[in-house]
Amino acid sequence: MTPERWQQISRIFKSAILLENEARAAYVSSQCGTDESLRVEVEKLIDSHGKASADNFMDGMAAEAAAPFLTNDPDGPRQEVLNKGQQFGSYVILNSIGSGGMGEVYLARDTRLDRTVALKVLSPDISQDKRRMQRFRQEAKVASSLNQPNILTVYEFGEVDGLTFLATEFIDGETLRDYLHGKRLALAEILDISIQVLAALDAAHEARIVHRDIKPENVMLRRRDRVVKVLDFGLAKVTENSKHSGDEAATEFRTAPGVIMGTINYMSPEQAQARDVDERTDIWSTGVLIYEMLTGKMPFSGTTTSHTIVQILEKDPVSPAKLALVPVELERIVLKAIAKRPAERYLTAKEMLNELRSLQKRLEMNAELERTSLFVNADEHGLAAKKKRVLIVALIGMALVTAAIFAVNIWRSSRRTISPPVTTTPAVVPAERMLTYWITVQKFKDRKPYQDPFTLAGEINFEADYHIRVNVRSPQAGYLYILNEGPSAGATEYNVVFPTPTANNGLSLLLASEIIQIPKESWLRFDTQRGVEKLWLVFSENSLSELESIKQFAGTKTGGLIADPALNQSIKAFLDTHSTSKPEVEKGESLTTLKSSGDVLVYAIKLEHH
Repeated sequence: MTPERWQQISRIFKSAILLENEARAAYVSSQCGTDESLRVEVEKLIDSHGKASADNFMDGMAAEAAAPFLTNDPDGPRQEVLNKGQQFGSYVILNSIGSGGMGEVYLARDTRLDRTVALKVLSPDISQDKRRMQRFRQEAKVASSLNQPNILTVYEFGEVDGLTFLATEFIDGETLRDYLHGKRLALAEILDISIQVLAALDAAHEARIVHRDIKPENVMLRRRDRVVKVLDFGLAKVTENSKHSGDEAATEFRTAPGVIMGTINYMSPEQAQARDVDERTDIWSTGVLIYEMLTGKMPFSGTTTSHTIVQILEKDPVSPAKLALVPVELERIVLKAIAKRPAERYLTAKEMLNELRSLQKRLEMNAELERTSLFVNADEHGLAAKKKRVLIVALIGMALVTAAIFAVNIWRSSRRTISPPVTTTPAVVPAERMLTYWITVQKFKDRKPYQDPFTLAGEINFEADYHIRVNVRSPQAGYLYILNEGPSAGATEYNVVFPTPTANNGLSLLLASEIIQIPKESWLRFDTQRGVEKLWLVFSENSLSELESIKQFAGTKTGGLIADPALNQSIKAFLDTHSTSKPEVEKGESLTTLKSSGDVLVYAIKLEHH
C-alpha cells in the first residue's frame, strides 16, 4: 500500500465514522465505487473502530497512528510538498524539518521581516478533509490567542497556491522525548521543566482552553537557554465562558460518540472514557510527565492499549520514591496530580505551579545551606590544620630552644655560672562566632497574601505591604536574641522578636546546625513610620544575663514591646558596646553569613521604610 492509497482510505474512514449506519454505508459505496479493495480496507477500519468504541478504549485518532504500519515502506522517503529554495508566498523554503500528523514542516525565511520561521503545511488531500482542517484551523486560532513565553508563538495562518499553512516561531531545540532518551535528569532540571509547562497551562486555562495532549512529544526545549515551549494545540478544547466561545473556528470540533482524544499513556481517567474533560485533565497529564522524568518509567503502561486504560481507571501507580530518589513533598505533588478522581487533584494549574515553585525555592535554599556548611567545615578544617602546623612549629622551636639552653647551661656549668631556664607559651587562637541568616518576604494585599513569597539575603527597602520571616542557622551551638528597634526619633525602645513562647519553645539556646524560623507560623509586621528599622541579632557562646530578662516581655498582646525604660537603656548600652566591633559579612544570592571574633556576635539588619 502506498502513502497516497493510505491517505485515500484514511479520508473516507474519518468521514464515514461521523455518519449513522445507513448513511455511512451509502457514503462508503459512493466514495469507493467499483474499487473493491478500497472498500474492503475502509470497512476493516470501520469495523475495528466500532469494536473499540464498544469496549471504550480505542483512540479516536487510531487511523493516523496506524498509517506507518499499513504502508509498504513506513521508513522510506516521503513525498515532500515543497522543495528547498522554493518561494512560497512571502517565504523561502530553507529545508525540510520533518513530518507530523497534520502535514509537512519546513524551515523557512520570512522575506518581509527577515526572520526564520517554521512552516507547517497541509498536503492538498488533507486540506479537503473538513475534520482535519478544522483541527488545523483550531490549532492556529488557539495558539495565536495565547501570549505566554512557554507557548509556541504563531505568526500567520493562511493559504498559498491551494496549500494551507501555519507559520510559527522556529525553536532550535529538541522535544522532551528526545531529550529524555537514555538519560536521567537532575531534580533541579525536572522542576524547572515542570514549572515552565505548568506556566504555559496556567495561561491556557486562564483563557479557558484545555490542551488535552500534554506529553513529551509536545514539549520542546530550546538549546540556547533551556526555555520550554508547549506545542500542538490541535486537540485543545475551549470550555464554557471562554473569550473564544463565540468563535466557531476556535472551538472544539465534533467527534463521534465514544471517540477518545489524546495519547493513551498520558490520558486522565475521564479522558480515557471519552467523558467531558476540563483543566484537571491537563494536570493529570502533567503529573504523568513529571513521574516519567523522575523515574524513567510510565505510571500506567500495559502490553496493549486496553490494558493501559484498565491501569489508568483501576490501578494505583508504583510510588515514585520506590523507583528513584524523590523528595517526599514532590512525590505528594505528583500523586495528587494523578489522583483518579478529578476532585482530588489540583483544581488549577496555578495551584500546582505555586507548590512546585515553593518546593524549588526550599530545595535551592537547602542546597545553599549545604554549600555554606561545606564552606564552614572546610574553613574549620583549614583552621584546625593551621593550628596543627603552628603547634608543630612551636614544638620544634621549643625543642631547639631547649637544646640551646641545655648547651649553654653545660657551657656555663663549666664556668660555674647558673642561669634560670627560659620557657615559651604558644599563641592562643581567639574564639569566633558564626551565624547565617536569610529573610523570607510575603507581599500582602487587602490583608491577604499576594503573590509567592521570595527570599532575600539581607537588607531590603521595606514596603508597607511587606511581611517577613527571619531564618537563622549556625554550625555552632549558642544563645540567640533578636530585638527590633523602630525608626522613632524619640527614646529608643525595643521589641522582643526572639526568644518568644511560639518560637523554639521560648528558649534562647540555638542548637548546632538547627534552622530557626521566626516567627514559626505567622509573619513579622512593622509600623508605618518612615525611616530605618533595625533587627538586632545577638549570638553568644553563653547565655547573657543582660538579655535573658527580655523574655518576660515576649508575647503577641503587646507585640513584644519592652515597657521597662531602665531595661531599654541597659539593652542600648549593651548593643552600643558590642557593635563597635563589626562582624565580617559574606553575602550570597539568598543567604548572608556573619563571622565575629570573640564569644559574642552583634549585628543589625537594616530595613528601610518607604
